[in-house]
Amino acid sequence: MITSMKNAFNVEGLSVLITGGNSGIGKGIAEAFAQCGAKVAIMSRNEEKGQAVAEEIAKKFNAIIKYYKGDLLSRADSRKVVEAVSKDFGRIDVLVNNAGAVRWFESIESDCNDFADWYDVIDLDLNSVFIMSVFAAKQMKKQGRGKIINISSNAAEIVNTPQTTVSYSVAKAGINHMTRMLAHEWAQYNICVNTVAPGYTESNLGSAVDPVKYMKLNDEWMAKTPTRRRNKPIEIAAAVVYLASEASDQITGEILTVDGGYKLAR
Repeated sequence: MITSMKNAFNVEGLSVLITGGNSGIGKGIAEAFAQCGAKVAIMSRNEEKGQAVAEEIAKKFNAIIKYYKGDLLSRADSRKVVEAVSKDFGRIDVLVNNAGAVRWFESIESDCNDFADWYDVIDLDLNSVFIMSVFAAKQMKKQGRGKIINISSNAAEIVNTPQTTVSYSVAKAGINHMTRMLAHEWAQYNICVNTVAPGYTESNLGSAVDPVKYMKLNDEWMAKTPTRRRNKPIEIAAAVVYLASEASDQITGEILTVDGGYKLAR
């Protein structure tokens, strides 16, 4: 609890675990915490890339940052990484559930691949968030406090067009309400649970889409965005750092949208 504005937004020394912290928004979040003096753990499946990103950020900000290999679709891996970070850093002050994926598909044809485009995204974007949150919350309960910050999307509350991404949007909507439910349940353990919901952001989330088609879509999206530009990863990271700081201790169960006003007229 803050008693002064001096250092109210300070996160120096906090132990932060970020899933999918080796690229895009996740990397931006890792860099922000490292720059602010936190101890950072990033979890991803790609060991070579994860190690390289950890070394890059450590050198850039003279920071303490470690890479942990793990597949979020494996409950055993998720538990193992939480336990390893808790042991190495002594605690987990902040969990950032950032990892996710999107699939573009026609829902009426989703049976063609045995509904893989539905189940794969729900498993990674929603189920793994709950599982990681539970494992981290057990450690936070022992410590007497903690912050869980989920990365959702403005697609949780509006129908973004013209993309057909039903599994992604539904998963993100689930994250938003899960945030409220867990915030209410876990407040007794002094654990705050909040979500940052980005709009269109400079990341690799749309990399599976044809580049020419993607650029045309981007022009359409930016024309509907009041600020006329995409988010920078650091702008999402700034919101996350705020929610990790003591300045936000009375904020829990909230969804903070960062989308340049895109959803205002939707």
